[in-house]
Amino acid sequence: MKKFIIVFSGVITALFSIVTLANESDFNANPFLEEHATQQQGVQLFSFTKTPIALHESDKSNAAENADYLRLALETKANGYALVDTSQIKDIEKVIAEHKNGHTLFQRNLKPEIMAAQSIADQTNLSQQFSGDSVGLESILKQHEFTVISSMVGGNFIAGSGWDQLTQIVKSDMFGTVIIQVRDFSHNGGVYMDADAVNYYVNSYPAILYVLKDEVDNVYTSLGWATDEQSYQLSLTKNINEVSLAKQFKALIMAM
Repeated sequence: MKKFIIVFSGVITALFSIVTLANESDFNANPFLEEHATQQQGVQLFSFTKTPIALHESDKSNAAENADYLRLALETKANGYALVDTSQIKDIEKVIAEHKNGHTLFQRNLKPEIMAAQSIADQTNLSQQFSGDSVGLESILKQHEFTVISSMVGGNFIAGSGWDQLTQIVKSDMFGTVIIQVRDFSHNGGVYMDADAVNYYVNSYPAILYVLKDEVDNVYTSLGWATDEQSYQLSLTKNINEVSLAKQFKALIMAM
């Protein structure tokens, strides 16, 4: 079973692996221990504060660098945003460039090898296909007057279905440029989410919201959540808690 760590704006902020949506934290079922390596599919909350984990050496520098991610989540919940240094406000154009560069490398280095191992039918029909519901997503975006600037698939190839990751760069007059990342885990996968950082809900599913703002009102918002079959992350340079945007943003994410 595939299990994912999803980093929204901090360190180990979310992982997905679906359980029933009572969403009670199971502090004994540490998903990083070998004896708990297989979990139910879906969203499972886990408290890293109550049950600390030993990080691999490669993760320790990331953890130290992003150790205040809980503060950012709690301040966002309390104040509508977290005040940060300007250096922590991401340049969305640079983020988009990183996605596109990564996709180019993926297309050149990994995709040919992965596709070579697939059936002729999959190579012919599914080489550009997302395994999740991209048609439904595109319909929602159209209803909310978004224009799709680019669409990229990748990750793991699911035989007979397509790739399990979709990144879309979209734009609207209201929200500006938005990066939407979707991971499909309906084919045996899931995510764990840090219970301590949950500060938002989307259709009753737990979510983690960061609205980072500096002293001159530069803003970077990141929202991540998961349903029973897919995880989502939206990033944009607007404060979605502002009165002028909050209602429309909620309508958008509730439709996903």
